[in-house]
Amino acid sequence: MEQLYAQLAALLLGASRAMGIFTAAPILSTRFVPFQVRVALSFLLGFFLSPVIEVAPGRTEGVNLLLAALVELVVGLVIGFLCLLFVSVMQIAGAVVDLEMGFMLAGLFDPITGQGATVLGNLFQTTALLFFLALDGHHWLIRTFAQSYALVPAGGPVELTVSGLYIARLFGELLALAIQLILPFVAVMLLTMVAFAVLNRAVAQLNIFAIGLGTKTFVGLLLLVLLLPFYSRPLTALFEAGFREALRVLELMRAVPGG
Repeated sequence: MEQLYAQLAALLLGASRAMGIFTAAPILSTRFVPFQVRVALSFLLGFFLSPVIEVAPGRTEGVNLLLAALVELVVGLVIGFLCLLFVSVMQIAGAVVDLEMGFMLAGLFDPITGQGATVLGNLFQTTALLFFLALDGHHWLIRTFAQSYALVPAGGPVELTVSGLYIARLFGELLALAIQLILPFVAVMLLTMVAFAVLNRAVAQLNIFAIGLGTKTFVGLLLLVLLLPFYSRPLTALFEAGFREALRVLELMRAVPGG
């Protein structure tokens, strides 16, 4: 009977961690994936991993089991959030490009997140999601879930202070990376504005505002067509780094016994 309790507890804890991932991870957390499907997938992954999930004897029943399930949910949320963070880099970059090209007012409804999105922000995010799937990012997510039990035991305890600071620093680095990805757009838009400023001083009769807006849009779209194919290598490196950083965060979450 105790062995049966341990197996059921391992199934519940595994499903809780998987449910945390599906709650925050891109694509899987959207309204296109029904809640019932997410629950079924969570228990399916928990069932396959339950033989390797070791549960401490004191965490197989009662309040201790409930607290352990909550800890597992938090660990899963961290994994899913990190995946979402790396995918969102392109959306942030697209939003900055929208600001430079004057597309910020042309907001769209993003069906993936259910919120408003800018034109190029939505395009960049969709591109990142396609690369994520093409590079087997969903397989990476499952591998991270499986390897997480070697770093953070089922039911905890977990260390959130150090890992939280590391995630905050990682977020700052990803923001800097988003700006680096669109530096050519920013530079060309700046040069275009300087050119129109010089033209305005030379020919004051021209309506610079009317001409400049259309020209910036044309130049930006042309540059987008030229540069977007070259983003394959940075995106590949970005998602590979995301896998390593997720394992690093999980390693930092592991509480030192007696610490």
